[in-house]
Amino acid sequence: MAKRDLDKSASRFLNALRRTSAGLEQQRQRILDRAASAPRLLPDSQFPVIDLTGDLGNDLDYYIYELARLQDIGRSMIKVFGQPQDLLDAQAKFDVGIPSLRVIRNPLTHPNDNDELDEVAWFSSAVKLKPDGNVEELVDPRYEQHDVATAYCLALTQYLRARVQLAIVADPPKPIDQQIADRTR
Repeated sequence: MAKRDLDKSASRFLNALRRTSAGLEQQRQRILDRAASAPRLLPDSQFPVIDLTGDLGNDLDYYIYELARLQDIGRSMIKVFGQPQDLLDAQAKFDVGIPSLRVIRNPLTHPNDNDELDEVAWFSSAVKLKPDGNVEELVDPRYEQHDVATAYCLALTQYLRARVQLAIVADPPKPIDQQIADRTR
């Protein structure tokens, strides 16, 4: 069996993290912009009650997909790089910070005829409506959960960048003239 090239793995993971991070930021901004421009239903209330009628929730869906992709990238990195403790700790913080991610993500991605989403409502966040009138936050891109995702992405990126830096120190690039000569022989 061929040995895995961990430098190439690091490069692939860095590319995936850049795309995922950009997706999270773009979708979050779209959610925030939509909420900021939505009509206020109770303008004199201390609570910002807004009218999101007509918003299908696609931006929130895509935000949730990106969160799950970030979680999957982290899990894959942990496996590929031999379960480094700092990545395990970062994954644990992410899982604690967004505990209901898979509760909402899996039924969104794999819809079927069951009641998994019957009690879920889409606002600027995805919430589960409880029979007693309370709500359970599933995913909220506006506040702490976004900070948790950003911190996790940063931890993964820093780990990979450190690996790449060590690889460059261990095997520095040849001078440019030598690289050109090697490619033109």
